[in-house]
Amino acid sequence: MKNKDKNEIVPRNVPRNSVIELEISMAKKRYSTPKLYIPRVNGKPTVAPGKRWYVYIHWRSDPDGSLDRKFTFTKKINRLKTVKERRAAGKHLASILSLALERGWVPDTEERKSKKAKHRGPQMTLATAMEYAYKIKLKSGKKESTLNGYEFHMNRFLQWAKENGYYGADPARFGIDHFYEFLDWLRFDYVNEQTGKEVSGSSVNNHKSSLSALFTTMKNERLIPYNFIKDIPNVESDPVNNKAFTMEELRIIKEELEKTDPYLKNYVSFVIYSLLRPLEICRLKVKDINTKNWLLQVETKTDDLSVRRVIEKLKPTIKEMELQNSPPSYTLFTNQNKPADWDVSLKSKADHFGKRFREVKTRLGFGREYGIYSCRHTAIMNLYNSLVDEGKGEMEILFQLMPITQHKSIAGIKNYLRKHKKSIPPDHSNIFTLDF
Repeated sequence: MKNKDKNEIVPRNVPRNSVIELEISMAKKRYSTPKLYIPRVNGKPTVAPGKRWYVYIHWRSDPDGSLDRKFTFTKKINRLKTVKERRAAGKHLASILSLALERGWVPDTEERKSKKAKHRGPQMTLATAMEYAYKIKLKSGKKESTLNGYEFHMNRFLQWAKENGYYGADPARFGIDHFYEFLDWLRFDYVNEQTGKEVSGSSVNNHKSSLSALFTTMKNERLIPYNFIKDIPNVESDPVNNKAFTMEELRIIKEELEKTDPYLKNYVSFVIYSLLRPLEICRLKVKDINTKNWLLQVETKTDDLSVRRVIEKLKPTIKEMELQNSPPSYTLFTNQNKPADWDVSLKSKADHFGKRFREVKTRLGFGREYGIYSCRHTAIMNLYNSLVDEGKGEMEILFQLMPITQHKSIAGIKNYLRKHKKSIPPDHSNIFTLDF
């Protein structure tokens, strides 16, 4: 009779001298439970550029070995704009992967490598080449607003390309004449379905700038021979948006805000007295305001971090906000009319305050050429005119304004002022020598 071991079970309803042998298999699972990786900043989930969300699993190359391989999956999670959307999509992806693994799916590394290799192969189309360039831009550290512009303009271009037979074209064969077809369509044929309006010359130039940046990346990646867009001149256009207010118009707006939306008045005070752009103000946290030394720090359009002085005219607004009662990590301006934890994209924040200001200026009869940016232009022109009234020369004024407006060069601030300055020369009777 065989000796019994741990794998032998003797049932009670059979003779004891009749041994039944059972083999019990305890094979290891070849995979770990799929999990969602959530990038964090200061302990909180973030959708900042470069902060990649993904679902990952660990895999055993040897069925009896250790979990020695890691696979990651994104499935366009990172195109979603908010933490809430990415979290929901990530959890859904994890559940799908779990089901697939349970049903015997094996993540094939060689197949995944070959798919990546196809990105750069001869089958690459204009659309896939541009999307590939955009993915590279996502990892470049560009600001969210810049990346949003790239994506918006790329999608409009690709929609045109799809409707006109260029979507699947060889990117190396898409030339300058084809691109001029797009520019002509944009300038003369395109009408916004929601507003019923054509695009402005400035908008055409913004499209060209974004697409040129993507084409430069395509050239650097050897997907096209050169970037011809950079050689196309900009469309001439006078800016019609964000026209500066007069002092009387600004007084009317102030009175209206004091009556109907005092919190928005605080927001506009930051636009005027700190000369920050709306997106920059929406980046501000409570901790960015130093009320001891009266300084503020913010990530700006041109700097990763800019430190500015809080001038006397802005201090009453900050004191009124009682920031000492709010956690340092709270967003300074939110939809709750007080500092709070506001987990939406930067663009959504700026759009919220832009919409509130639009409601006010529309009630007061201001047209589309005015916006919340108009307040910043008004402030800079007010500083310029005040220095003119003091009798200072143009170059002296420009050098004094540069550190205030944060322009990086004399050429930059001169170009800015040229766009917005509509000055009337003083009486010049004294230089006439004729008497008519």
